[in-house]
Amino acid sequence: MATLLYTVSKRGVRSMHHIYFRPPWPFVKKGNTGQRKIGPVRIEAHKFPGQNREFELLTPKWKKENDPRLHRYTGVQETGFVDEKTGKYVHVPEMVNELVVPDLTGFKLKPYVSYRTDVTIEARRTAYEAKVREKGSEAMADLHTSEEQRWPPPKMTPETLFELCYGEQVRKAYKKDEYSDEKTVGAKKSDKRKSES
Repeated sequence: MATLLYTVSKRGVRSMHHIYFRPPWPFVKKGNTGQRKIGPVRIEAHKFPGQNREFELLTPKWKKENDPRLHRYTGVQETGFVDEKTGKYVHVPEMVNELVVPDLTGFKLKPYVSYRTDVTIEARRTAYEAKVREKGSEAMADLHTSEEQRWPPPKMTPETLFELCYGEQVRKAYKKDEYSDEKTVGAKKSDKRKSES
């Protein structure tokens, strides 16, 4: 039983024992493929168009016998052609990629609104027009409709924005008498006394 166990020198002396010469890749069961195959794992994307000839048609740098049309292959669309008679490259300005965009000088850009909102806008507009016809004028219709039902909707003003964000909070604080002059003036006087002493 003792002969089946191998011993490795602990003195730090390098020997010809196989434990010192491990393979650069793990050996696994024979017949497996992919990551479990025997041999190094080669990620071909890292090699492209590498010297190992994984893609023979796309390695003209190392394989000169390839089709001459592939010698300058870069994966980018050409901006010209090779003249068959002279063998020279002819640049064609029309083959250069360009972005064709309209001239927007003087055009006021507006926020994008989905076409799906057209149905709700149309229903809201017709309902408001019916309310105007019923009451006789827009001023009377505005008195009897909420802001959500008016068309066109009222413009956002600083006062409206302040009312939406802080209006209720300010009213509650005012009812609790948090903004009275006596409190603020008294606080200022006490601050002056502290600074003087």
